[in-house]
Amino acid sequence: MDPSREQTERLRGRLKWFLFSRVLVASFFLGALALLYLGSGQNRYAVSVNLLLLAIAAIYAVTIVSAVFLLRLERLLVFTWFQVGVDVILTTGVIFVTGGADSPFGFLYSLVVINAAILLSTPGAIGVAAISSTAYIALVALLHSGVVPRPDYPFRPDPPDLQFALRFVTTNATFFLIAFLASSLVRRLRDTERLLEQREAERDRLASLQEALARNIDSALITTDADGRVTSLNQIGQDLLGATAVDVLGKDVGALFAPLRHTPGGRQQFVQSSSSVQPTEFVHHSHDGHELVLRCATVPVQDTYQNPIGTLYILQDITAMPPTEDALFADPAEAAESGECDVGDAPASDGLTGLSVEIRRVRELIGKVAKTDATLLVMGESGTGKELVARAVHARSARRDRPFIAVNCGAIPANLIESELFGHVRGAYTGAVNARAGMFRSADGGTIFLDEIGDLPLPLQVKLLRVLQERSFTPIGSDTHVTVDVRVIAATNRHLAMEVAAGQFREDLFYRLNVLTIEVAALRDRRQDIPPLIRRFLRQFSELHGKRVERLSVAASRRLQEYEYPGNVRELENIIEHAVALCDGETVHEVHLPDYVLKKAPALEIGPPSLPIGIPMPTSGSTAEAADNLDDSLAAYEKTILLRALADAGGVKKRAAELLGINYRSFRHRLQKYGLRESSPS
Repeated sequence: MDPSREQTERLRGRLKWFLFSRVLVASFFLGALALLYLGSGQNRYAVSVNLLLLAIAAIYAVTIVSAVFLLRLERLLVFTWFQVGVDVILTTGVIFVTGGADSPFGFLYSLVVINAAILLSTPGAIGVAAISSTAYIALVALLHSGVVPRPDYPFRPDPPDLQFALRFVTTNATFFLIAFLASSLVRRLRDTERLLEQREAERDRLASLQEALARNIDSALITTDADGRVTSLNQIGQDLLGATAVDVLGKDVGALFAPLRHTPGGRQQFVQSSSSVQPTEFVHHSHDGHELVLRCATVPVQDTYQNPIGTLYILQDITAMPPTEDALFADPAEAAESGECDVGDAPASDGLTGLSVEIRRVRELIGKVAKTDATLLVMGESGTGKELVARAVHARSARRDRPFIAVNCGAIPANLIESELFGHVRGAYTGAVNARAGMFRSADGGTIFLDEIGDLPLPLQVKLLRVLQERSFTPIGSDTHVTVDVRVIAATNRHLAMEVAAGQFREDLFYRLNVLTIEVAALRDRRQDIPPLIRRFLRQFSELHGKRVERLSVAASRRLQEYEYPGNVRELENIIEHAVALCDGETVHEVHLPDYVLKKAPALEIGPPSLPIGIPMPTSGSTAEAADNLDDSLAAYEKTILLRALADAGGVKKRAAELLGINYRSFRHRLQKYGLRESSPS
């Protein structure tokens, strides 16, 4: 509303009360006058009863007409001055009838001044005080001078002596004093009123926001007082309990959910157990007999003085969440009803983004191996995040303040890798113009990460073995041994045991590296991690490209769920960057994904070029016959490979998976696919 319009409406509201008060005051005082001085039936004054009745009628008439015009006028300032002037005239008439300067109703002028302060603020109050004082002085002067006939008062007025003068001056000064005091009080009251209105508006906005959140959030919201009694809950909470709000309000929250049981101290044990808002999961049996898994977060509610006044419980039903990585969304059809799937923020402090059992196990192993200096071997396909694991181990170790040197053994030419690792002296070979310290010496006191260790040439493997055994080496062209204090973390996407069997990797080096191992599962084997990874990459590339891409459509989400990711997390990262670069809005759709994702081509198994076990290809039938039923032929061939691997491994599935160069989860999936899960020994 326009400020001037709002101010006019405020004044209109005050004038309504002013006119109503005038009717009450006029009726009271004029009625009292009639009872006290005219009750005897004798005309004791020069003013007749008819004139008094006419005055009463005039007051009512002016008030009624003013009330009618009040509803129609837009500019009320002149109207307000007119009403105050009428009150001054009315008060002067009452004083004239009841004794002039000796009238007991002189205080009525003070009421007029107070009304002016309310209606017209400080300048108006002072102006009305001056008008009232002038009217009072003029009335007294005219009565004492005889210009206006003095009514026949029932008492003799005091002569104009010193006492009369003091009383007269005091009465007039009181008008101005009351004007200042009333104006100050009204100003403070208005400031308080505005502050209250602002607080009420803010409260209404917060209440509306709270109501909207409680109505639309996909979680149960329950608030309790300091004693644990329920004070409110949203519709989701009512559905969860199978009861209405009327049935639940006032009950102990512990009677509804046992893990939130109320304690005698007046505080919730659930809240006292932790100062942070850490979600906790527990099992709850619903009203219809179902067993639900609920995730609960609590927020202590405090007043302005930080005194606890209650608790907010946020309960989420996570029963339907997929326990494995089989789906990006528990129910794509349900997500399709809303049209799109939101992907919010999911930061990971160690860089390992994910919620799956595999990632949690990797984090647990990182915490354990970081406390030692033993050599660590990180295994996994390309793009799974092996370097992130190495960096996380270094960051949580006692060497975290020392260098972390990463070396990609497969990216350095074979004739330069020894120099890169161990350094050389000046003139050691043609082109060695300056001496080079080498990566091992640069990592002294810290950690060296040897990525793709399986690509290291055999001659270098011998020298690396000595470094692992003695922590010393000889730079190229030097006759001096260099001793270093480094922790070695190696990584490979190859199956080193198979490489050893094929003569491509030294057995002694393998066992020296294989002291501690961490295996990072492929992304297709931990699909539960796809959503948080998408959230991370959307945020990352939105900031990089200056966009605000926040979510995926249901169709795009389904595509990313069905894709096999032969390049693992690195490939997913590239896919999301491609989508963000092409997306013009806030939602990624199918059209923004790369073509190879939309074609849903089956991913090739990442592994060695040849099998370590001699399994011939099926030769029965012609090529034309095989082409007629290619899928069946491939399935039969894969089934034969699985059975042969199990036979060679003595029925031990993990050993069979190692022989095939795939992880255990993938091997189990293939057994289940061909119905071999139960028939095979564990």
